[in-house]
Amino acid sequence: FTLHAHILSISGDIPALSKVMYTTGHNSYKACRFCSIRGIYCQGNRHVYFPLKPPMNMSGCQYNSENLPLRTHEDYIRDVTVVKNASGSSRKREIQDRGVNGRSILFELNSIRFPVSFPVDIMHGLFENVAPAMLRHWSGIFFKDDQDFDSNYIIPNKDWTEIGKTMEKNRKNMPFDFGRPPINIQQHSAGFKAEDWMNWVVLYSLPLLQSYLPERHLNGWAKFVHATKLCLKHIISMEELTEIRRLFCEFITYYEKYCMLSYPFIRNFDIKLYI
Repeated sequence: FTLHAHILSISGDIPALSKVMYTTGHNSYKACRFCSIRGIYCQGNRHVYFPLKPPMNMSGCQYNSENLPLRTHEDYIRDVTVVKNASGSSRKREIQDRGVNGRSILFELNSIRFPVSFPVDIMHGLFENVAPAMLRHWSGIFFKDDQDFDSNYIIPNKDWTEIGKTMEKNRKNMPFDFGRPPINIQQHSAGFKAEDWMNWVVLYSLPLLQSYLPERHLNGWAKFVHATKLCLKHIISMEELTEIRRLFCEFITYYEKYCMLSYPFIRNFDIKLYI
């Protein structure tokens, strides 16, 4: 018999997928491969950010996290065609507005659909992005200068020392099924691998933080933890997909409300809404 193999999905971090999809990348105004949300440029940081609500005194669209303007396969084909037929300064403008800079060879595969065939990479998207960013919030080093933020979620160094010691004391008590044993997060977070961040998120963070984080911040973080646990299941039902989306939406709402306040830009956490 003849065996046919078909490519159904392609995974990778954002820079890698930008190359194979011919999209403009994470620092462009149309950086999201899943929706048409448009970024806002921060002159101070020289970076494009994607707040759901534009900062004060800045123009931009306001987006609903539960109803983002999703991009379809047909949208991609139309955008690629427009960019291909444009030239000169007009082409540069179309690339910036549409978020694509050419036609990917993957359009030739009937089994590939843009953008759903390029799912979120959980390793880079969750474990090596959100988890360390939240750790910097709780350690008080997320902001480089004085900003208006809810500082009562900052955990003092002496408490982080206790948390780290607790993790070290329990290294020998953890079952082998848990994978890598816990590592002192205060001393060694810079060297954490994705598995370390995963274990921190799903196993250790909630019990270790419950004595130090205020209730509203612990509950906000719990939304992310529970959604991540569901994402790690080998089989996910449609009901669980709905629950994952709800939890991530609530986490984004919490993050914008309490972790950023009047700080003008949110990190690229919106990508979690497409898992």
